[in-house]
Amino acid sequence: MRRPPSRVPPGARRAVPLAPTLPLLLLALALVVITFAAFAGALSHGFVNWDDMQYVGENPLVLGKHYGQLLHAVVSHHYHPLTMLSLAWNVSTPLSAQPFVATSVGLHLLNTLLVFWLVLLLARGRWPVAAFVALLFGIHPMHVESVAWVSERKDVLYTFFFLGGLIAYWKYLERRGSWLLGLAFVLFVLSCLSKVMAIVFPAVLVLLDYWRGRPALERRAALEKLPFLAVSLLFGLIVQDVQAGGDFHGLLRIVRVSAGPSRALMDVTPLQRILLPTNSYLMYVWQLFVPAGLCALYPQPPPHELVLPPYVLAPLFLLGTLALAFWDLRRTRVIAFGLGWYLVTIAPVLRYAPQSIPIGGGITADRYSYLSYIGLLFVLGMGLQAVFERRRFLGVALWGVSGLFAAALWVQTVHQVETWKNSEALWSRVIQVNPRLGAAFVLRGKDRFASGQTPAAMRDFQTAHRFGLRTADLYEGLGSGWVALGKLDSALVMFDRAVAADPGRGRSYYNRAAVGLSLGRPREALGDLDRALALIPAEGATLYAARGYARMQLQEYREAAADLDRAVAAGGGDTQVRYNRGFCRLQLGDRAGAVDDFREALRLNPGNAGAQRQLRTLGL
Repeated sequence: MRRPPSRVPPGARRAVPLAPTLPLLLLALALVVITFAAFAGALSHGFVNWDDMQYVGENPLVLGKHYGQLLHAVVSHHYHPLTMLSLAWNVSTPLSAQPFVATSVGLHLLNTLLVFWLVLLLARGRWPVAAFVALLFGIHPMHVESVAWVSERKDVLYTFFFLGGLIAYWKYLERRGSWLLGLAFVLFVLSCLSKVMAIVFPAVLVLLDYWRGRPALERRAALEKLPFLAVSLLFGLIVQDVQAGGDFHGLLRIVRVSAGPSRALMDVTPLQRILLPTNSYLMYVWQLFVPAGLCALYPQPPPHELVLPPYVLAPLFLLGTLALAFWDLRRTRVIAFGLGWYLVTIAPVLRYAPQSIPIGGGITADRYSYLSYIGLLFVLGMGLQAVFERRRFLGVALWGVSGLFAAALWVQTVHQVETWKNSEALWSRVIQVNPRLGAAFVLRGKDRFASGQTPAAMRDFQTAHRFGLRTADLYEGLGSGWVALGKLDSALVMFDRAVAADPGRGRSYYNRAAVGLSLGRPREALGDLDRALALIPAEGATLYAARGYARMQLQEYREAAADLDRAVAAGGGDTQVRYNRGFCRLQLGDRAGAVDDFREALRLNPGNAGAQRQLRTLGL
């Protein structure tokens, strides 16, 4: 009797016997040690001024560990509550980036082990394949951004749940235990709550079915995917709403903190909508093998560069890989499975593709390769092992070359980690790679200004302006620099331009109000402060104090005292606020209240001459 055809994929039929448990554990330990050594330098790094303030440094819910509120918080146009909860958990006193980075490094080590486990299952015990894929996943320099950047906690966290869910599903396919399918679903939901990129999980499940040889149209397989698809649809709707500035019909809360870097999108032509995403698809593959010129931001190319080979040939490369995958559908399935993994996981972030999730910044980002590279590495590892099993001598040589390649990646990763040491290092590296990128000069200038290097900061801002940048970020930087240099009229012009460039930035209104108060224009300042309060209510302590001072200058003492009360209640009761409120209370006939404020002002600052003078005048 003729036996039915095996459902095991041709590429997985001849399995290498599984190594004993102890050698596998030692191999896993070696992977952890090598990966940790590559990223150990990040443990001494600080925050950077690219999203870290929005996510941590100036986020009141994170700093205050308000876990309940973080469950429905939208931060920087993203809804990822588990990520925010994990960041709040890392908050220490005094605030330091080290617990955040250490947690991300730890998650990356766990992800490396999960990759090892998953590939060991997919490759049917071929431990060299699993070790190869896990090693390159762990030490590839393209993954530094996901691990060393505090704000990218979402990448390592969602991948942790994503990989765990895939392992649970594969075990379900092996054992048919319904609890394993339930576990995969729970881990998938946790992954979506960490980063919306996880919505591609159901598509990867279909790939796992395909790799195992399970019929795609099997009724049970289709029904199993329905809950996963429903969750994907839900989170897809959420991300579309919050990316557009919504709160998902009032169910979520938008957390407004000081504005981050400007992220204006350039107009694109229909041709660019084809060339740019296909070029990104090509570049991620290229950077897997040649990770040169890596940095935090890759700007959109000007139109005249789109005639260059990397753009013109990119659509052909995409079509070629799709044709290769189609050719392999009923052969080894290795190429079809690996390329399918890569395409499914990278597609949501290919800019201007019809299915893309809205994003800001450059046309590619190193972090988007974090999960996607597993598919490509799987193809490479299985290919190397196939050569080794058929032609032992050539296979040994190729594994040796792969070892040298891994060593070179490890060295580059160590260097790449250092580019995330601080904002100065981060943006200096971007400028080194893209010497005419104005946004990088602005961000480096902001960091230099914050550290007291005003002349150097102004040179960066002026360089960005010379390169044609006209963003609110730039004008705010120039305005702050002119304030520090005592040129208030010039500063006011810059803040006017900042407001015009982005009317939704509350910080610009506050800065313009502060200059207006210094120039004796309290009435104009009041309007700006009202607008700032509407845009960034989280900074109420500072804004109410400034508005109280403006009303005090206008001799509106009752309204001024009320604002200063609000400032104190919000935690802004410094010596100047206490003195101003005491002065207002004195004008309103509240002598006892004024005395209390003047005395508190002196307690906070014994050198407060105004409070000393007022108390002497009162005979105290």
